Amino acid sequence: MMTNKLTKNKKKWVKQFKPTALRGKPLHNNAAIAIRYKKRLTSLVQKMTKTTLKEIEKLYKTPNSKEYFAMDASITSQARILLSALNQKFNEMFGRSASLFAEDMVSSANKQSIASLSNSLSAITGGMTVNTKVMSADLHETIKASVQQNVSLIKSISSEYLTKVEGAVMRSITTGQGLFDLIPQIEQIGGVTERKAKNIALDQTRKAYNSINTDRMKKVGVQKFEWLHSGGGLHPRQDHIELSGQIFSFDNLPIIDKKTGERGIPGQLPHCGCVMIPVIVFDDGTE
Repeated sequence: MMTNKLTKNKKKWVKQFKPTALRGKPLHNNAAIAIRYKKRLTSLVQKMTKTTLKEIEKLYKTPNSKEYFAMDASITSQARILLSALNQKFNEMFGRSASLFAEDMVSSANKQSIASLSNSLSAITGGMTVNTKVMSADLHETIKASVQQNVSLIKSISSEYLTKVEGAVMRSITTGQGLFDLIPQIEQIGGVTERKAKNIALDQTRKAYNSINTDRMKKVGVQKFEWLHSGGGLHPRQDHIELSGQIFSFDNLPIIDKKTGERGIPGQLPHCGCVMIPVIVFDDGTE
């Protein structure tokens, strides 16, 4: 019970003024963690797209590719061999980096949770330190699941990119258009892939941080939170604007997407920058 952790002065204040709730400080995600994660992923993507474009241009400049591609079976075979080799190379490269990057991000989010939650709860307790280093079985599983999810997402980047590139290459061969139409297509695919990597970094950092905070708050006795809308974004979710300022229980989470009925916490949906505020609510003077 969080009320047992209040300082004497805070308890006197609560007894005198009888507040309906005590609020901590908003749990804002540390942008530096997301930025570092984003830089790492975009660096991988840029290396992959640059190498892929270079190798394809080299292929199209071979003697077998100078005539009409639709008439030349050898260029198709060479393209398949090249794309297969690139697929193996980059799947291995992304595979090697996935665990390292994911574990570092989630570990950083966990450390930030310990510090930021402690600071937030001091506003509730009146300055008493709450041990936020606790590690429950649920929290351990949340951290493990966050790492695994990010590993899968990172690995999917290279495979999805090369699948799209292969389609563009084969279409260019059968139509005989060559590099004139192909280069812009590959550059566009690369741009989409880089934006995907950035979105993964930003969304997954927020999601990991808020999920870890949820398990940690429940462990230290905080059962409720106030939803705070980020106030940012070009296309804010009306659902989340309406949720802002409302208090919810972790045992009865709000609907965060009215179209699907999905329930959850701030940061759970893609591009959601909303945050939580730890809250203890008093009913008739008791928590």
